[in-house]
Amino acid sequence: MQSSARRESLSVVFRAISAEAEESSPAERELANWTRYNWGVVLLQLPTDAQSFLSLFERTWDSVVDDLDGWCSGFRARPEPVQRELETVFGHLGLLLITLVSLRHSDEYRHPRKSADPNGRNARTGHDWESLCVPLVGDPAVRRALAEQYSPDAWIPGHETSGIELSDSVRSEWNSIDFDTLRFHRHGTTSFILAGYPAGAAHGRRRPLALKCLVYPFLQVPTIVRNTLEYHVKYGLPSRDLRHLVKIWASSVSWILMDYVPGESLAEYLDRRRGNGPRPASAGKPIRRPAAAAGEIDIELLADLGRELFAAMAELEEVGLRHCDLSPSNIIVASGEGESRPSFVLIDLGVNYLYTHALPGIGGPDATYVAPELRAGGTGTSRTDLYSVGQLLVAISGAPGASDGTVPDQFYAETPVMARFIEDLVDGEPTRRLIIFRPDPPPAPLYPQLRRFFDEELAAMAATRRGRAGQQVRIRWLAGLLDLFMPLAGAPSRQWQVWRIRRRQGLYRNPRRSMNIRWLLFASWLSAAAWYVAAAVLITWWLRDLGWDWGNQAIAFLQQATDTPPDRFPYLDDLRQPDYPISDFAQNLPVRMVGLSFLLVGARYYQNLFAGLTPLVAGLRQGWLSLLAVLAELHMRLFAVAAFLLVLPPTLVQGRWWSVLTSVGVLFVFFCNWSCLSFAALALRRAKAAQLSTVPAGRIAGLEAFSHWTPSAAFYAVACGVIGVLIYLGLVKDVYVYASAVTAINIVFSTSSSAAAAVLRTFGRGWGGPSSPPNACGTPLNADCPRLVPGAEPLSRGRHSG
Repeated sequence: MQSSARRESLSVVFRAISAEAEESSPAERELANWTRYNWGVVLLQLPTDAQSFLSLFERTWDSVVDDLDGWCSGFRARPEPVQRELETVFGHLGLLLITLVSLRHSDEYRHPRKSADPNGRNARTGHDWESLCVPLVGDPAVRRALAEQYSPDAWIPGHETSGIELSDSVRSEWNSIDFDTLRFHRHGTTSFILAGYPAGAAHGRRRPLALKCLVYPFLQVPTIVRNTLEYHVKYGLPSRDLRHLVKIWASSVSWILMDYVPGESLAEYLDRRRGNGPRPASAGKPIRRPAAAAGEIDIELLADLGRELFAAMAELEEVGLRHCDLSPSNIIVASGEGESRPSFVLIDLGVNYLYTHALPGIGGPDATYVAPELRAGGTGTSRTDLYSVGQLLVAISGAPGASDGTVPDQFYAETPVMARFIEDLVDGEPTRRLIIFRPDPPPAPLYPQLRRFFDEELAAMAATRRGRAGQQVRIRWLAGLLDLFMPLAGAPSRQWQVWRIRRRQGLYRNPRRSMNIRWLLFASWLSAAAWYVAAAVLITWWLRDLGWDWGNQAIAFLQQATDTPPDRFPYLDDLRQPDYPISDFAQNLPVRMVGLSFLLVGARYYQNLFAGLTPLVAGLRQGWLSLLAVLAELHMRLFAVAAFLLVLPPTLVQGRWWSVLTSVGVLFVFFCNWSCLSFAALALRRAKAAQLSTVPAGRIAGLEAFSHWTPSAAFYAVACGVIGVLIYLGLVKDVYVYASAVTAINIVFSTSSSAAAAVLRTFGRGWGGPSSPPNACGTPLNADCPRLVPGAEPLSRGRHSG
């Protein structure tokens, strides 16, 4: 019976908006006799999806929208007597069109497979929703229909609204609206939002208002009606102004009245900044597009908007509220007067109806920002907003968000020092959040402490990127050439800056936050000193082969003091074997060029790949993991001086050794790769066994890329070993060909080590260090912080409720 009544009511509307005049005129006169109740029935009982609409009325949703648009668009061109007779009909048909358009927008949001383009035009239907709604709300007849249907005293068909007690303040706020000023603002998930002004100086001044009207068919959902009615009670704030929260004036069963916040959503702001979307009319001055390449971390923007996000959350915490639907669509970047930098205003507090299962849908584009426990059951905890904050930091940074909610690879490749902070926020299990960064328990406020942690990691992150060789050079081959002449890549300086920052922060002794910075700083400087000594000796010996005399007074003084002939180097030449001649450029060329290439690749590999990494955070009580950690650490630190130890013996003692020591060096690279890969792979296996959400369940691109290095290094080591021994025994005569090949390979490795560093850090989800993620789950693998120990009880649990 209800479906039949719906078909009968809407069939009159269909005939009225028909292009056939003989059908439309009688239907229009019938609609002119309808009461508010009749129109309310039609609005309330509209299907909320296109397929149901087609099944019920045998007409497509889009064709009805087109017919309604055509009728409404031509109404004001009709004769004046007709307009007077059908004024009310036009107002309610305009409201019906707004309702259908809003339902379509809701359906598109809840089912992103039918998404709209950035300009708001639906890719499948071709409708531009806002261009339909803006002129309709601008017409007085439509505004009168809105006021009539959404009045707090209106009886809604199918609802016992007469039994709802509304306060006088609710009616007073509604009556204070100047409906002549209302204009269409935007669509919501279950609503459309109008902007305007009160009739008088409400709240001491004529401040702009926003009226959020529920789309009529959703009034059939009791949960939505109840939450709308109680919204002012739950989220109404004291009369004092708050910078980051919207003041709610009143709420009824079908609308919420609040402050209007000029600006754009955070999603729109980020799109506009990155050149991916149009500039809204409400936005401020155009934003200069950053010079950073796509996918790079925008540290400046992360600092500005990240701090603003924590400030907004601190204010929310101060008034005792949680958001539970924190996403880029629910943050307005305000554009008020006097705003020198972006200012966040949080809107739409409360769990989204999609996650309470009051509405069908798959979550829409903002689902990735909602904590898993909320998506699963529609209920949040005191730590739910932490997950959203972490995902928002990823969105602000410019890194492409991972589909599984994990921290994107770009954070490990470019700014890994921040990755562990974000991992500590976005763990899928609420009890595993904030187990590295342990704030003081209540009553100490949480978000000011997180802002301090964020600032500390931001400072360290900036230090790790400061002075990076070639990072400002966009021409690839030129950047590689510059890298070749800067073998230390600025790593010792960056380590020094990180240590200074950690010392200033009082964290360099903190095992959970410093990540062995003092040990890594010592190893980095030792590597640099070893490189300078070996490079100075090698270049000096090469110049001696060329017979150059640069008049070095220090060496001349040492020769006189030790009674050494002018053609000999004091002390060091005493190590040289008799059959190893100096000043023989042709014979010594292989050892010199191979030795120099090994110094370049050794320094760059250590400083770019290993200087900021340490597996020692695994601790000493993790079984095989601890053993592999010690083995990997031994290989990594030996790499700091490996080139020094391999280059100086053939340079100072016996040149013929270079071919054998070359194979030893390549074999050492193989063992280093194997131990590092084994440690990280085991850490990741344990993380996945513990079902840590911060570790991707599928393939990890960096791990796969690094895993290919080990068999390649093994093959290279065998080939070099065989050829090197044959050369040493004099069985192979193509010495220069072999030496040139080794030199060329080393130089290629050296110039590509920056990319290799990105690969290793991407795979470095299993590592820890002051400039790298601590491990597969973002925390030291020890009893103090046992993320990789299934069933272990984090010390932070019970200390802070989040």
